[in-house]
Amino acid sequence: MRVPTLHDAAKVLSIFPRFQKILGGGSPSGPSDPALSSRAEIPGGSPFSFCDVSRSTDLFNITSVELTRQPVYIDDEFTVHIYGTFQKSFMPNATVNLAADCGSHCEEYGAPPGTRPGESFTVDFCKMSQIEQPLGGEKTNVTCPPQEGYALITSWGFVLPMFFRAPGWYNFTFDAMSPDGERIYCMTTEVCLRWEDEDKNKHYPPGPWSNCTWPR
Repeated sequence: MRVPTLHDAAKVLSIFPRFQKILGGGSPSGPSDPALSSRAEIPGGSPFSFCDVSRSTDLFNITSVELTRQPVYIDDEFTVHIYGTFQKSFMPNATVNLAADCGSHCEEYGAPPGTRPGESFTVDFCKMSQIEQPLGGEKTNVTCPPQEGYALITSWGFVLPMFFRAPGWYNFTFDAMSPDGERIYCMTTEVCLRWEDEDKNKHYPPGPWSNCTWPR
């Protein structure tokens, strides 16, 4: 068995808004919050869940997440819409840590027990996020850093075959932090990525990942 090719995978997620390579996943650990415990799925029909470190006091209170294309295949483009409310604003230079690893399937890929080989990369929050907020209830303002209040965060993605070429399970984490160290939000997902053309999937060695289906 082999660990999926993840070398520099997180960097695929770090381009600019309309060319971001985005998916969410990972499993940071931390004490539970009654409102957001057990990696609770986020409403909206996407495969995204809250991270273990997510709290109701996070600066962006996510209410739903929509993924415009499902299933997502290798070499696909897609859009993520994150709806919620900013509980307060924050200074410029906020960041998002993007992590990609083999998640709960690492041992099936031959990784030593208790390890999660992967890659991570930190990007500027405002470069990664298009934030739309209503002004006076009449028009929409695109701004970052955001103001307190309701907002829609939009990101565009592409599953780049250079980094995600082998079919299998991939785990992604998006952990956004303010410059002062306050968590803005954290989302996670573990998904099965495959080629839409089944003939391409057959080019890779068989294993427990061979017949995985979207989302998991």
